[in-house]
Amino acid sequence: MATPRRRRWMGALVTGVAGCLLAAFVALAVHVHLAGSRLDSIEDPPRALTLIVERTMDLDDALTRAAMWERRFYELTVTDGRNELDEAIAWYEELSDAIPGDPGVQVRLAVLYGEAGRIDEVLDTVERWRARGDSARADVLAAAYLDAPLDGALGRLRETAARMLEPGWFRDRLLLRLADRAGDSTAREAIVTSARARTAPLLRRVRALTAAELSVLGLGLAGLVIIFRGRPVRVDSALVPPPWRLGEGLVVLVRGAGGGVLVLAAVYFVGRWRGPNDPLLATLSMPLMYAPLLWLARRRLFAPAGVGLARGLGWVPAPGGWRALAWTIALLVGMGTATDLALGFLSEATHMSAHWTEWFDEDLAWGGPLIAGASLLGSVVFAPVFEEIVFRGMLYATLRRRLAWPIAATLSAAIFAIAHGYGAAGFGSVFLSGLLWAIAYERTGSLLPNMAAHILNNVAAALGVLLLLRG
Repeated sequence: MATPRRRRWMGALVTGVAGCLLAAFVALAVHVHLAGSRLDSIEDPPRALTLIVERTMDLDDALTRAAMWERRFYELTVTDGRNELDEAIAWYEELSDAIPGDPGVQVRLAVLYGEAGRIDEVLDTVERWRARGDSARADVLAAAYLDAPLDGALGRLRETAARMLEPGWFRDRLLLRLADRAGDSTAREAIVTSARARTAPLLRRVRALTAAELSVLGLGLAGLVIIFRGRPVRVDSALVPPPWRLGEGLVVLVRGAGGGVLVLAAVYFVGRWRGPNDPLLATLSMPLMYAPLLWLARRRLFAPAGVGLARGLGWVPAPGGWRALAWTIALLVGMGTATDLALGFLSEATHMSAHWTEWFDEDLAWGGPLIAGASLLGSVVFAPVFEEIVFRGMLYATLRRRLAWPIAATLSAAIFAIAHGYGAAGFGSVFLSGLLWAIAYERTGSLLPNMAAHILNNVAAALGVLLLLRG
């Protein structure tokens, strides 16, 4: 039988090894984030960016037929009030630097320059293409944006433009410019009519999203009114603050995180054997990653307190708690949408927005049904549930053992935001969500409102990708 001293020594060794694994994983993630390009996370960046920019520009054109308030709401909730054309140019310049000489990237960047009125950049592109012997494509750009004489070559220029680009916004812009140069109103009308037919489904989808978000705001306002009228918000009696000591909770978190790193390494090697984009592996990887932490938490933290995970995390509403659960969920979801609107105003004022690689999901955009389904399951079910257990149910609760709730909520929300690895705009959004959900956990005594709000938040993000980019 091991002596108490030996058990303590072994426990310290296990914690130290887990801490080293966690530190190595964090160091690797930071190195990849700082040393690599953000484009490295995307398998096919040219295809992805073309899809994003074409759909964004199509929708921007379609919204010219919508009411001003509708367009403004879209700008704040979807584009964060940014200038789509300027941002598209910045993104394509980044892509051009990463993949120099890619003809599709160069053509689209030149079209964006022309549409933005940046004639010097268009001229540089035309001269560079002519110098390398690509006069046909250079002539199209010169005729479209540099007022070069048509010299009766309109038909040839249109054929070349059609070969340069696939059907969509970029091709339409070139053909519209050529039609305007030639004064061909018939061709212009045909292009505009075709574009309207293409963008009409997008406009309907955005209107459906807008209606859903307005409904959520209304539900949030109703929940706020109910709570201000003195209705109780207590759903259950989760262990906040917990009975375990701060050190005990931190040890479990470190050991569980170290175990999760080992699971991720195993998943990585299995993925190399099974091949990329395996839907089964993608579905199971997240639950497996969190399994060591949940097992340790149940055994070392909740069981000694005489409760299981369900009771300790407030998953079983007390009598009368179901009503409180309903209006706190409504309030949290509504506040999440209101926060997005506020961040849209802030982003517009500071000219700061999230990079497209932070929210783009290739599996949702064009993956097969199984791949897309696995991605949805991970993002709208597993991620919200497990993240709430870890960051609110365990990290926030553990910090509350020693810290006042405002400090514990702020610290846990900051760690939650850093763990997502986003830029400044994304960090702000995730931080505010984490702060709101920590406060809700403190007040309601249950993770259920947080989980529901987190799930609905991720559903909204996934729907945005599915409805705007897929199909």
